[in-house]
Amino acid sequence: MTRLYGEILRLEELLDMQEAVADVHDTLFFITVHQVHELWFKVLLHELEAARGRLFARDVPGAVRCLGRVRAVERVLVEQVDALETIRARDFLDIRDSLRASSGMQSAQFREIEFISGLRDPAWLEQGEFTPAERERLRRRLAEPTVWDGFLALLEARGGPDLVALMRARADSDLLALAEAMLDHDETFALWRSRHVLMVERMIGAKAGTGGSTGVAYLRSTLTRRFFPALWDLRSEL
Repeated sequence: MTRLYGEILRLEELLDMQEAVADVHDTLFFITVHQVHELWFKVLLHELEAARGRLFARDVPGAVRCLGRVRAVERVLVEQVDALETIRARDFLDIRDSLRASSGMQSAQFREIEFISGLRDPAWLEQGEFTPAERERLRRRLAEPTVWDGFLALLEARGGPDLVALMRARADSDLLALAEAMLDHDETFALWRSRHVLMVERMIGAKAGTGGSTGVAYLRSTLTRRFFPALWDLRSEL
């Protein structure tokens, strides 16, 4: 029996999942945008897992394709910040009061993206507020190889080539194309962080964030984080 579009996408269930956390017009919009973020995070994790697998399988073109999709999705996330800024600061205060201890810092998938990329911080297992299932996922991520591990394994399999020498040679190289694709992921995720900080500052100023965070002050402290610092350092060696 042929399944219909709405059945395949489980639309009745999906469209019934936006909880009215506050009696405010913008509530539906606010909840939906954050649910969409989590769906995109799920796609990012799927593609990063695939990229990692292809790196360990020595499939450089396959890894580059996956990372290209990662960058495309992250660019969508950057643009989504514009949509969130259509909420006026005074209207967000009404929604914020209903969020109480809930915070975007509790997004386990966000931490998974950091972990699988190479930015692993075990302290989040103790500091973060997650469900038992989310905490177990994070433990598994910490124990898994990262995309960076896959890149290092590939370099070792190629005999440890000198990436600086390759860059100086100005010749086409699949390894350099891969390194650039990894930097695209790192840079675009950093752009999302930066854009998100400005949005939060526009919404709440210097107030503390929900969930006990320091708000903008904490978010600004994350702006220098990089998944692949060694690839950024290559530029200084040219």
